[in-house]
Amino acid sequence: MIHILTLFPKSTDPKALDDYISSQMIPRLKQAHGLRSLTLSVGDLMSPVGPPPYSRVFETSFDSMDDWWAYVQTPAAQAEKDFLKSIGTVMLFYEVSEP
Repeated sequence: MIHILTLFPKSTDPKALDDYISSQMIPRLKQAHGLRSLTLSVGDLMSPVGPPPYSRVFETSFDSMDDWWAYVQTPAAQAEKDFLKSIGTVMLFYEVSEP
């Protein structure tokens, strides 16, 4: 299973970001083959070492790396990638296993 962690910087307008996530990202991802889950943080992010530089966290899981790569290569995902890069988003993806 593949998990994707997307961190949105505080410098992004919160209303515009919420609108983008709800009207663009979530509908696209819900159509992706192999999608397992979507979760979005609510409220302020917290850290024991001070305020983090991010305002929102978006977590996604896919059945496999192949499913994730298939989604990433779609034209819609490529357009999304350009937008996410332009606002300074950090995206990490990694394989996980059930212990």
